[in-house]
Amino acid sequence: MSDQNEITSEEGVVNKQAFTTCAKCGLLIVGQFVRALCGTYHLDCFKCQDCGTVVAAKFFPIDGTDGKQYPLCERDYFRRLNLICEKCGGALRGSYITALEKKYHIEHFTCSACPTVFGPQDSYYEHDGQVYCHYHYSTRFAVKCTGCKTAILKQFVEINRNNIDEHWHPECYMIHKFWNVKLAAQIDVGPGSDDALSPTEDVTPEKLKQQQKAIEEKVYNIWTVLSAFEEMSAACISDMLLHVSNGAYFEGVKMIERFINHVDILFSAIDDLEVQLMQASGQGLQHNREAKMLCKKIVNFFSLLAHTQEAGVRKLGITQELLALVTGLAHYLKILIRIALTGALKLERDFNNPLAIGQFLNKLVELTKKEGKQTLDYSNVDSEITSDLCHVCRITVEEECYKYGHYRWHIGCLRCSGCSRELRTIYRDATFNQITEMSFCPAHTNEQAAHGYEYVTQLEQYTYLLRIELSRMYNLLKRKGNNDIPLSDYDDVRSGRKANKEEVGLIRKDSRSKSYSSGDKDKEYVSINTSDIKRMKSVMDRKLSNSAKFAKTSRVIEQEQPNAPQTQDETSKDKLARAPSQHHVRIIDDNMPDSQSSDARKFDLENEAITLADISAIAAAEMSTEEKSKNKLHRVSRTKLYLSELSGLEYFIVRHVAVLLLEQYVKDHFSLEELLDLIGSKKTTLWTKFVQQIRPKEVPVKKKGKKIISTFGVPLEVLVERYGIDSVLGAGPGRIRVPSFVDDSISAMKTMDMSVEGIFRKNGNIRRLKDLSEAIDKNPSAVNLSEDNPVQVAALMKKFLRDLPDPLLTFKLHRLFIVTQRLPKETDRRKVLHLTCCLLPKANRDTMEVLFIFFKWVASFSHVDEETGSKMDLHNLATVITPNILYSKSKDPIKDESFLAIEAVHSLLRYQDDFWVVPEDLATVLRDQDLINNLERLTPKDIMKRCENLVKLKQSQSSNTNNNHEDEFSEDFVKISSENYPYPTQVNQGGESRDSNLHASSSSLVNEISIPVEQRAS
Repeated sequence: MSDQNEITSEEGVVNKQAFTTCAKCGLLIVGQFVRALCGTYHLDCFKCQDCGTVVAAKFFPIDGTDGKQYPLCERDYFRRLNLICEKCGGALRGSYITALEKKYHIEHFTCSACPTVFGPQDSYYEHDGQVYCHYHYSTRFAVKCTGCKTAILKQFVEINRNNIDEHWHPECYMIHKFWNVKLAAQIDVGPGSDDALSPTEDVTPEKLKQQQKAIEEKVYNIWTVLSAFEEMSAACISDMLLHVSNGAYFEGVKMIERFINHVDILFSAIDDLEVQLMQASGQGLQHNREAKMLCKKIVNFFSLLAHTQEAGVRKLGITQELLALVTGLAHYLKILIRIALTGALKLERDFNNPLAIGQFLNKLVELTKKEGKQTLDYSNVDSEITSDLCHVCRITVEEECYKYGHYRWHIGCLRCSGCSRELRTIYRDATFNQITEMSFCPAHTNEQAAHGYEYVTQLEQYTYLLRIELSRMYNLLKRKGNNDIPLSDYDDVRSGRKANKEEVGLIRKDSRSKSYSSGDKDKEYVSINTSDIKRMKSVMDRKLSNSAKFAKTSRVIEQEQPNAPQTQDETSKDKLARAPSQHHVRIIDDNMPDSQSSDARKFDLENEAITLADISAIAAAEMSTEEKSKNKLHRVSRTKLYLSELSGLEYFIVRHVAVLLLEQYVKDHFSLEELLDLIGSKKTTLWTKFVQQIRPKEVPVKKKGKKIISTFGVPLEVLVERYGIDSVLGAGPGRIRVPSFVDDSISAMKTMDMSVEGIFRKNGNIRRLKDLSEAIDKNPSAVNLSEDNPVQVAALMKKFLRDLPDPLLTFKLHRLFIVTQRLPKETDRRKVLHLTCCLLPKANRDTMEVLFIFFKWVASFSHVDEETGSKMDLHNLATVITPNILYSKSKDPIKDESFLAIEAVHSLLRYQDDFWVVPEDLATVLRDQDLINNLERLTPKDIMKRCENLVKLKQSQSSNTNNNHEDEFSEDFVKISSENYPYPTQVNQGGESRDSNLHASSSSLVNEISIPVEQRAS
């Protein structure tokens, strides 16, 4: 190669000049060249490192593995940065969209089925890795809501029922859970079918979106209005309970007045629906009994308060009567809400009246306008005292009637005073003479008579009677001079003057958390604590997901960086050189669109307002608190540990320790070997049984020609596994797995009138019972139990329990349940019953918990008043339920133990609140975390040896325990040295004894177990 400083000119003269070689190929550069990346290249040699394209005009530098820089074309550079459009394969410059972990040009992010382009604030839907617009996703792939049968496009709730995943809009789910109503008509479809995939191509995208938006607005309005109405009503009832139980009677009556306002609004809405249904079909709503029972409960509440005033009771407290009253108020109001909602939906679905639901909801919204307003003039209370009587027969008017001013007539009592003609058909033309107090038809009227008769519906009359009773209650409080409302203050309230903040017993903003009983101005009572009360809304946290997705918008910003600065000489010398622009990029993420939060309503999962479903739990909790406070030996206990919340390992421990504790009480009837056999855990099979309990069960293979869907006559554990549901009807805050039929039947009956006489005693229609059971066996989802009467559903539940191959309380434990009633001491009977409940298989125990809580609630409707009520109190319920859940295999009449079985079930029903929690003796064992953590590493021989030593140590120390330690027992347990435990010690590979930690922890465990129950403070 010639000297670099020399070149040959056109004249052939050799001059001293700079010769340059290509940095790529090493050859002499003649003609055009490229100077970049600290080198000089032939024009054709300056190529993209990846694809070989000449990049003389523009390149992007990249560092190589050898430390040098290499040029890349735009496409390959963006490809290495993962900035390539998924659709066209081009580089992403400027704004782009990220979705489904892929990137697109904004104009290329389109629906896979149509050319719809998604804007930066538009939602898209994904299916099998493809992007779809609202219309095509709705018509082709969207899952339909179980409640309203429309496509789910935003938030949804997923629950597993009968091993089938159900999807709900959050509002639809809550409407169904609160009032057992599905907004769409019931469609009988086969199991596993899903009509959500059927396209509706004849509907335009705009029309489909409008339809879905209208349904969404309707569902949202139904939920928000009805839930707010129920929460306000529940707040009235809970405040009423709080004030009355603590002797603040005037405040309690004020809460009743507010509650009557709620009832008035609801009754008015039902009357409007009644008129529309009568015009459309000639048949109205079936609400008479429920409305009458609700009003009777309110009247009974007034009677209870009147009795306390007559008897001079200063503080009523939480009594069974008060508990039944508030439970009934909440129950019947909830039923009436459901009746009204179903009536409005019927008008819309069956009679094409789209305004019915809106009018019904608007009526309830009027409640906010009436809140806090006084509806009666108490200064005229004396003149109104007899206005509930018929003007003619002087009998109380309790049905529909006619009115003129404050006069009322039965329908049949309104007659012309001149000709005795009935005026019911011409009441608008009839006249009334207020001087003579006579009614006249148009033919016998006179100048002093005037028109003005009005028809009063039954519900309007009920409301009027309630206000009359309210007037009388206020009048009684005034006459008795109740201490929590002085007469002077009463006049101030009646005349509308503002009450002094220091006055006791008046309604203030803080009256719910601060009030006074009669005469105790310095003693405050604490508001009802609802933190332990389960909310039905808490079921929302089970699985809440979102279908609609939003793409992320980003921008690619290119920045040009000039090459290294050149000298003056080089610039003038290399006139043919090309200096390509060197580019770098940076990415800026745009903010997420606000429409993501505004377009889709976020369902409120944190609403802590109480509901009507909470009232009975609140009252029961307060009653339990009062009973405990009366016991001087009561010690503040730790947080309750519910049996339903235990894991499989913890329940295993509880069952076996319960056997050890039972031995001292039933040693005259059972040996330890027999007790262990009750839970299927003899010495030789203890560990085997435990392994079987934690091992997942195999699902039976479907056999050809045989149906696998069956409910009646199927073992309980199989039903729970195959067709179970996580129910919220248990005692604890968590969910409890029970057969779906049990949850469905209880939910249905909670929307019915349970004061029907003989419920659970009568057998219902036998033919209908057979048809229902066969239909449920065929397809449980196709049966709506709410359409039947309560007696029929109760009989169906009894049939379900009676058909179980192994009864609810099991054949094995029958004898033990009977023995509990033969123990001489009541405390021992309850203790053994509690421990016996711990021996039940988990499926049986959980189902028993849900059922017995429901039975106790049913018993609250046994006596509504002297004339009405189901007459099925706890003992009567035990009498009719026991033959279906607790019986022996033998039919020997000589050994008839049915009476003892009934008493056992009655005790379970009566004291059930204590039986749902882990006994304190067993809870102490579960708190020993060291024992639980090491139990899995013990061999079967070690476990059996430990159990034997527990029993021996307990028997040896139980007789020597000092009885004086009963009130001095504390959390600190006496430590027992490891010498008391001759357990075999096993050495692991590290040379350490793996039982060394167990002795220390087990010493406290054994010490706790060995102390007799009567020596422990509870």
